[in-house]
Amino acid sequence: MVAASKGTTQFSLLLFLILIAAGCKKTENRPVPLEEVAGNEEVLSFMKTFEGRGALSDSSQPLTPERSAASFRVPDDLALTLILSEPEITQPVHISFDHKGRLWVVQYNQYPYPKDLKVMSMDQHIRATFDKVPPPPGQGPKGADKVTFFEDTDQDGTYDKSTDAITGLNIATSVALGRGNIWVLNPPYLLAYPDPDDDGMPDGPPVVHLRGFGLEDTHAVANNLRWGPDGWLYGAQGSTTTANVSSSVSKNVKFDGQAIWRYNPESHVFEVFAEGGGNTFDVEIDGKGRIYSGDNGTARGQYYKQGAYYVRNFGKHGALTNPYAFGFLSNMALEGEKVRFTHAFIKYEGGSLPAHYWGKMIALNPLQSYVQLSRFEPHGSTFGIVDEAKIVETPDHWFRPVDVTLGPDGAVYIADWYDSRLSHVDPRDTWSKSNGRIYRLGSRSETPGRPPFDLSSLKNEELVAVLSNKNRWFRQQALVKFGDRRDPTVIPALRKLIDQDDGQLALEGLWALNLSGGFEEQTALRCLRHPDPFVRLWAVRLTGDDWKTSDSLGVALARLAAEESNAEVRSQLAATARRLPSDAALPIIRNLLRHDDSTDPDIPLQIWWALESTTSHPEAVLALFNDKSLWQNKTVSTTLLGRLIQRYAMQSDSAGFAACARLIRQAPSLEHVKILFNGLQEGLRGRD
Repeated sequence: MVAASKGTTQFSLLLFLILIAAGCKKTENRPVPLEEVAGNEEVLSFMKTFEGRGALSDSSQPLTPERSAASFRVPDDLALTLILSEPEITQPVHISFDHKGRLWVVQYNQYPYPKDLKVMSMDQHIRATFDKVPPPPGQGPKGADKVTFFEDTDQDGTYDKSTDAITGLNIATSVALGRGNIWVLNPPYLLAYPDPDDDGMPDGPPVVHLRGFGLEDTHAVANNLRWGPDGWLYGAQGSTTTANVSSSVSKNVKFDGQAIWRYNPESHVFEVFAEGGGNTFDVEIDGKGRIYSGDNGTARGQYYKQGAYYVRNFGKHGALTNPYAFGFLSNMALEGEKVRFTHAFIKYEGGSLPAHYWGKMIALNPLQSYVQLSRFEPHGSTFGIVDEAKIVETPDHWFRPVDVTLGPDGAVYIADWYDSRLSHVDPRDTWSKSNGRIYRLGSRSETPGRPPFDLSSLKNEELVAVLSNKNRWFRQQALVKFGDRRDPTVIPALRKLIDQDDGQLALEGLWALNLSGGFEEQTALRCLRHPDPFVRLWAVRLTGDDWKTSDSLGVALARLAAEESNAEVRSQLAATARRLPSDAALPIIRNLLRHDDSTDPDIPLQIWWALESTTSHPEAVLALFNDKSLWQNKTVSTTLLGRLIQRYAMQSDSAGFAACARLIRQAPSLEHVKILFNGLQEGLRGRD
């Protein structure tokens, strides 16, 4: 043990010295090549441990774009087409389409180190500490990252015109358009470049909306910016970075990596939407508004519930932000090959691929250089994942698919980093920075290309019609436009959609109504009684967005909790209860416990987190347990009781201990007392 500890210390010191030297270079800000450092055998030996995990590739040479494209194997009913490659693009890290069908590409050329920052230290998890916080773009040195959009001017399916919209960025990871701005994630900042004339070119310097995203690990920084159907901007944060994010109204929101977050551009509120997961470098939002991300382990990813906590490597990534979480949710259970890793995916809802791909997961594995097709299987309030086939394979191990998006033509677009290596666990600067490709995966029976369009030019009634488009991409882009306009004159037409027999159209109508300023109490009450479960779910979720509710809505939510038959809606009720004052939350919790959700993968812990949020009102919480029938609920005995008494014991004050004593007195049986004493012991662990 002593020798092992000494060796680890020696290696850490050596790596530290290497990186100190790297940061102090006066010319190029890159690490010193290891061969220039005496005694490098230990470091090289350490790096070899990563080779089996795909961090370092073999020494094969890159193929030309045409030769690489010819090497792919895809199913007979699909066609994979190379649409962009170097020198037009290099190191593409994020791709998306806007309301005019322009393809936007973020080129991550500055990776792995921010311009003009020096590495002062690095820990055993390859997390760097820099000498300073870089200023926002335009106020400091120009980095090599840029945002470019491409246009298909003759509608033949190829992109013949390119425009560099924003250059000089310094670790920029994603872009989104909306609200008259070009939004760019350039950690530590979220920037809004004004573009009132919608030509794709900024009309002024950027406005900093958020600051404080960490930079310690530039393949795990804040990423994948996109609009949610609620009008918030969503993004992810990877595993080995920290964050202390502030906006004009949200101050010092701290979290340690692995999270989905969101930002409201109107209210300027920033929130952690859910915490934990893999090295979160993806945000997918499906046609029901569910939030997903991929995983850098052997699972396919997470279905993120609002306010939930997910599995993480606590030794590496630190504790959860809530010390009383007392548990976490797991990834979606996988039936398939347990290999690392599918870090990004889409749920295919584009309507143009053959029908047997619809509703399936199309997931990227950049480590193993293939694309996986899997299906979602309902599992209580979440899903299990069943692998079906690898639908894109190649012997070219330089193929590194890093981002995937649905296009306006219903095809799937894949960004290929194209490199012999994938991450910077090796401090040698051996990345191949002159490559990058983008592929279109479409139906073999269809001809690429489509007529030009511009959703921003549509009249309100035409935009309403887009909400019934079979391609989810069009529906989601239409919602962005409703949010941009916020036009109250369209509200009557949108209210009519909510009465449609088509549940999906009713849901789209609810989202558009909310974005147009028409979601008020009577509409919420009406939607809570809607026959479609996802209209009910989103009425619950939107009601809780302001962290408060009216008395009448509180009563309606509690009633729905008692009557709701759909597990996903009950899951959202628990999530929303956590956001409400205790007098509204506790009736919802009590009625959720009328159901037997003890075997659901998510709901029991979600109910605990909702209950925990009310524990500052012990009288009201303990009054809940005056109902002896409640003690017979399996979720109460297996999930709530032990955690509740542990929570009060950890307060270490007279009020907390009084709550513990009262809870024990309330117990209806010796078995319940045993559960409580076990929880009490946990709460007193380490104290006399």
